[in-house]
Amino acid sequence: MTANVAAEHGADARTRRQPAVRPHQVGDDPSTPTLTGLLSQRARRSPDEEFLRFGERSWTFAQIDDWTSRLAHRLIEVDGIQPGDRVALMLPNIVHWPVAWLAALKAGAVAVPINSSYRRADLTFVLRDSGARVVFTDAERAGLFAEVLAAEPDLAGVRVLDVFDDGSESFPGTAPAVSIDAGTLANLQYTSGTTGFPKACMLTHDYWVRLGWICAAATGLGTDDVLLTAQPFSYMDPQWNTALALTIGAPLVVLPRFSASSFFADVRRHRATFFYVLGSMPTLLFKQPPSPDDRDHDVRLVLCSGIPVGLHAPLEERWGAPWREIYGMTESGVDLFSPFDDADAVGSGSLGRAVPTKQVRVVDPDGAEVPDGEPGELIISGKPMMNGYWNRPEDTARVLRQGGPPGHEGMAAGGGWLHTGDVVVRRPDGGIQLVGRIKDMVRRGGENVASAEVEAALERDDAVVAAAVVAEPDETLGEEVKAFVQLAEGVPTDRATAERIIARAGRELARFKVPRYVEFVSDFPRTPSERVSKPALKARAVDRPGVTYDLGARRSKPAPRATAGEFLDVDVVRNVAVLTLRRPEKLNAIDVATRLRLANVIREFGTGESARGIVLTGEGRAFSAGEDLQSAPTTDAEVREAFESFHDITRAILHTRVPVIAAVNGLAVGGASEITLCCDARIGTPATEYYQPENGRGLTISNASSVLLGRLIRNHAMRMVLGSPRIGADEALRIGLLDEVVEPDHLVGRAVDLVVEWTPGGSTTALHLALLRPRPDEIERAFAREDDAARKAWDSGALSAGIQGFWNARSTRP
Repeated sequence: MTANVAAEHGADARTRRQPAVRPHQVGDDPSTPTLTGLLSQRARRSPDEEFLRFGERSWTFAQIDDWTSRLAHRLIEVDGIQPGDRVALMLPNIVHWPVAWLAALKAGAVAVPINSSYRRADLTFVLRDSGARVVFTDAERAGLFAEVLAAEPDLAGVRVLDVFDDGSESFPGTAPAVSIDAGTLANLQYTSGTTGFPKACMLTHDYWVRLGWICAAATGLGTDDVLLTAQPFSYMDPQWNTALALTIGAPLVVLPRFSASSFFADVRRHRATFFYVLGSMPTLLFKQPPSPDDRDHDVRLVLCSGIPVGLHAPLEERWGAPWREIYGMTESGVDLFSPFDDADAVGSGSLGRAVPTKQVRVVDPDGAEVPDGEPGELIISGKPMMNGYWNRPEDTARVLRQGGPPGHEGMAAGGGWLHTGDVVVRRPDGGIQLVGRIKDMVRRGGENVASAEVEAALERDDAVVAAAVVAEPDETLGEEVKAFVQLAEGVPTDRATAERIIARAGRELARFKVPRYVEFVSDFPRTPSERVSKPALKARAVDRPGVTYDLGARRSKPAPRATAGEFLDVDVVRNVAVLTLRRPEKLNAIDVATRLRLANVIREFGTGESARGIVLTGEGRAFSAGEDLQSAPTTDAEVREAFESFHDITRAILHTRVPVIAAVNGLAVGGASEITLCCDARIGTPATEYYQPENGRGLTISNASSVLLGRLIRNHAMRMVLGSPRIGADEALRIGLLDEVVEPDHLVGRAVDLVVEWTPGGSTTALHLALLRPRPDEIERAFAREDDAARKAWDSGALSAGIQGFWNARSTRP
C-alpha cells in the first residue's frame, strides 16, 4: 500500500470538472446498481486515483479493490462464508473498517456494523440477534469477544478475525464469482435503540448506491472534490460518504473522531471541499473561539441535519460556504433536501422538499392529510428504503404501513409508507419544518409543548452549548418542563445562571413553555444518529443527577446541592427498580435532598415505561430513621418543607402505575415507617422493627399515616402512635404491618419476585392499584390535617423541645 501526502491531492488551480451526476439525473436509477460494482468500475477507470485517506496514509481505488477481493476470497475459502451469511465489524475509524465492509459484500455476505464502544450486554445482543458467523475486530476488543463467547454457549461458533492479521495476502486480487444485484442485502444497520435494544434495518446495495447517487446529484460534487467525515464508521454517515466517494470518483478523508476544537484545522490540512455534520456538531463548532483562519479553507458546500435556526446564517457568514439541510433516517436514507441555490432556506428552519424519488405526506393520527401550517406526522415512501427490520415483523408492520388515500399506496416495501414519528408542518413555500417527535412533547396543564421549540430557544444563548427538554411528572399540571443544559466552558453552574438563561428564553416562548426545572450537565448521551438519547439522559439524572434548580419553587427554599440525593442508589433487577437508602452510619436518615430525589425516582419508574415495579429498601441494620434530626427544621418554612417532602413521597408512590414494595431490612423509624405504609406490600426480616417516637418528641405523623395506619392495623394504630412501642417482626406480621417475613439474604429477591408475580404480561395491574389504593382526595385531606397539627406543634414549642430532648438524651449516654 502506498503512502500519499494529503496536500498532494490535486492542485487548486485546476478548472473544476463537470458534476459526476447532473442535477436533472437525481431521480434516475444509478448507472451501476451495487457498491461492489462501483468499486470495480472505479478501479478500472481510475486505478491510481486516491479513494480513502486516514491520517497521512491513503489508498487508491485499485488498491482497495485488490485488498477487498483477496479478503473476500479468504472469507469464502477459509471461513466458509456463503451468500447471506452475516459478518460483523467492531472497529474504530481505521482503513480496515471500509475494507472489511466491502470485502464482506464481495463475498455476498451481509455486514453487521457494531458500535466500537459497546460493552458485553450490547455486543451479546447484536451477535445473537444478527446471527453473525464471523467478526472483524482488533486486539483492543478481542478480549471482550473472548469473554462474551466463553459466557454464551450458543455463540461458540462465531469466528473472530484480527484485521491486522487478516490472512488475505495469498489470495487472488480478482473478485469472487458471487452473484450480487441491486436487491442483495448489504447491511443489518442497527438503529439507536433509545427504548430497549436496537433494531436492525435491512439495507440493500440499491439503498447505498441510490443514496450516494442522490447526494451526488444534489451537491454537484465531482472528481476534484475532497470529502471528509468525522463520525464513527459504524454509523450511517461514513458509509454513505463512502458510497458518495465511489459514485463521484473522489477521495474520502476519515478522521479518527469528531473534535470541535481541531475539526477545521483538519479541514484545512486535507483541503476538504465537502463535509456533513449533524446533531450538536454545528453548535459545538460555532461555540469555538473565532479565528482569523476561519475562512482559510477550500470548503465549497456543507450538508447538515439539525442546524439551530438562529445559527444558520452566522455559520455561513463565519466560514463562507453554504450550509444546507438534508433530512433522512436509517430506515429511509435521504428524504428531504434544501438546494444550495436556495438562499431563502438560510435560517428558515425548513428541512427542504422531497427528493424526486420520494413522496412525503403530513398526516393526523387517522392518516388524513393536514392543512399547510398544521402539525402532523411526516410519512414517507419511495427509494431508497429499508426492506424492514431484521427479525422484527411486528415492528416492520407498525412502521411501514399504509398511509395514503387510494392511488397513494406508496412505493416503500410492500407498498407501505414509513411512519417517521417526526412531527412537522408544511410551510407556505412547500418546505417541511420539524416541530418535534410524536413522543417528544410535554403535556403541561392541557397545553402541548414541543421540546424542539424550547431547545432552540435555549440554544440561542451564548452560554449554552446544547439543551434537551423532557417532561417532568407534576401532581398539579400532569407534566412540567425540564431542561438539561450543557454550558459553555467557564460559565458557572449556579442558580443565577439558570435564572438568566431561562429568563432570556422566556422572552421568546409562551409562558406555559418556559422550563421550571434546569439541570446542568457536562455532556449528553447520544444515539448513533447523534440525537440526544432522552431515555438515557433521564435515567442518568435519576442515578447521577447534575446540579439542578427548581425555578418554580419559593425563592426562600434552598436549591438542592450538586450532590442532592447522594444517599439513594438505583439499580434495575429483572426490570424492577430497586431503590436503596445508603447512609447506614446515620441509620439511613433521609435529608430533604434525598427525600426530593426519592419522590422523583419513584415517579420516573412509576410510569411503567422503564420498570415493571419498584422495591424500596435500606443498607445496613436500618431501613431508615426517617427525618434527619441532625438537620431538623428550625424555621416555619423548614417545617412546611419537611412535611411537604414526606407528603410528596406518598403522592409519588400512590400515583404509580406499578406495584411498590417495601423491603424492610431492619429498623424503620418515624417518617420512614410511614413511607412503608404507602407501599402496596411490606416484606421484612426477623430483624425488622417498627418504631413511632413522634408523640414523645413533639412531632406529628405525616405521609397520610392518619389514614393509612387505620386502614392497615385498625385499633392497633393508637397504641403504635401514642405509646411508641417498638414492634418486632413477629408482632408486625400478626397485626398486618408486614405481609411476609423472610431471611435477610432473600429479602430484596423476594420483593422483586413479588413485583414480577403481580405484573404478568397483559395484566390489569395498574387498574387494580388505582382501585385498591386510597383515593387522592382522601390522602390530600389527611395531609391538610397533619399540616395543621404540625403547625400547632411548632407554634407551641413542642417540636423544638422534643428534638432538643432527643439530643440531650443522646449526649448523656455513656
